[in-house]
Amino acid sequence: MGQRLNIEIIKDGKVLANAYYHWSGFSNCAANLAIKIINNFEYIQKYKLENVKNKDLLFAIRLLEETGAGINESKIDTTIKNLGLIDTNIDLQKCKDRNEGIIETDEEGIEENRDWEEARLTIDIEKKNINFNVIHTYEEEEVKEYFEEDEEIEFKEINIDFKNIKFEDIFDLKAFIDKNRYKSQYYFKNKFNNEYIGLIQ
Repeated sequence: MGQRLNIEIIKDGKVLANAYYHWSGFSNCAANLAIKIINNFEYIQKYKLENVKNKDLLFAIRLLEETGAGINESKIDTTIKNLGLIDTNIDLQKCKDRNEGIIETDEEGIEENRDWEEARLTIDIEKKNINFNVIHTYEEEEVKEYFEEDEEIEFKEINIDFKNIKFEDIFDLKAFIDKNRYKSQYYFKNKFNNEYIGLIQ
């Protein structure tokens, strides 16, 4: 579980583009990819949006390209057409393979990426926040049934809103994940919403 990751770029609740990564659906890997996007967010916004009509779509593509993802060669021409070139040429990164990431921008492709996902990271380019759904969640009944008798598992208390990670807080989340992976501490009781969660190792 948790190997296949989908990163979605949204604005006003609409998915502009997403990317599928075959081996990145782990908490640590997803945080690393999110940081690549956030680190380049302002630079791309200021310098890398060429003369196209659909700048939101191009912005989403450029952000996903920072992770190493690309568009399948068979869809390059259609994607360029949808961007609405005004008076310039444009280069889009081609997909290397599903491990590096496959970017989709049309409704059918976006849904196909979703069909494959086991974990999802959603980046809102307007609100500048991240929904980090790259964790396991457990009902209290599940915890009582499967974990209570295991003395090696401890649900430590935390207070994190995983559905609303501000851009500047992604680095704190990464540090939290790294610290607890080092300690082999993967399970937590989240005081923010009283959920039991587990990092995807």
